[in-house]
Amino acid sequence: MNTHAALPVPRSLLLRLWFGLAAAGLFMAVATVQGAMRPGYNAWHQAISALSLGSGGWVQQVNFVIFGAALVGTAPAWRRLLAGGTGASAYPILIAATGLSFIVASVVRQDPAPGYDPEGLSLERRTTLGIIHLAIAGVAAASSVIALLVMAQRFAGDPVWRGWSAYSRSMALVTVLCVVVYGVWSTRATGFAGTFERAAILLPVVWAFTFLRRLWAGRPFMVAGAASPPTRRR
Repeated sequence: MNTHAALPVPRSLLLRLWFGLAAAGLFMAVATVQGAMRPGYNAWHQAISALSLGSGGWVQQVNFVIFGAALVGTAPAWRRLLAGGTGASAYPILIAATGLSFIVASVVRQDPAPGYDPEGLSLERRTTLGIIHLAIAGVAAASSVIALLVMAQRFAGDPVWRGWSAYSRSMALVTVLCVVVYGVWSTRATGFAGTFERAAILLPVVWAFTFLRRLWAGRPFMVAGAASPPTRRR
């Protein structure tokens, strides 16, 4: 990105992106409260998706939809913010894919996990819908990680954002590690699978918070004229 042509981001645009972060905070808050109230549910071990099972599971399903819709809703703002540089199309698409994955996950529920079977199904093997749910979760995780790598490329070589390329790549790597640890621990009845799953969700949110906070402080980022509507000729 040509830093000499970079401009500060309008507060009105940033507010639209802060909305997505607020939705992420609400999503985690609702899941935390549900986990504390659900008999037999252990938030340290169980995935957030497990809250969709059993009585009251509709609350988490709605929680998925609201969060997913909020993410999709920020895609146009991200596209405007990134216009004229690397990731202008890729990053908004990846954010929208993440949001859509959460929405679909609200409908396609996971199978009962080891240590938490509120409906008493006692399944001996995974169901087709359960496998699809895992695939959807994989799409959400992959989209989040690739989005961080796209932004790492955007920051590369920009002296105004020195260190942010490495920071973005590091967050992507740690997110992948959290997903892997979750995958291994989720096959057991005890452990900290839920902890690492929540970390994998929160790491991209933390990255977005630090990024938007820097933009809010006035750090130039937008390419001059790239996101401005064309003027009409008289």
